[in-house]
Amino acid sequence: MTEIHTQVHSEENTNKPCKSCKWQTPDPTDPLRGQCTVNRHALGGVWKRWIRDVEHMTCSRHAEGELSFRDHV
Repeated sequence: MTEIHTQVHSEENTNKPCKSCKWQTPDPTDPLRGQCTVNRHALGGVWKRWIRDVEHMTCSRHAEGELSFRDHV
């Protein structure tokens, strides 16, 4: 069973919101939503997850900064 802190979850007044995470890609039509690209499947491809509220959601893999080219490949 997976712990909740490794999954994107709602957390009121979090100091590590998805909005400031380098793995978050904003939704171009709705700035309150986005996609998380931190996880990869066994073959190395990116596994995207939808974020319904980038201000109040977080996970233990939160990382500030810019996504580098190496993180994409």
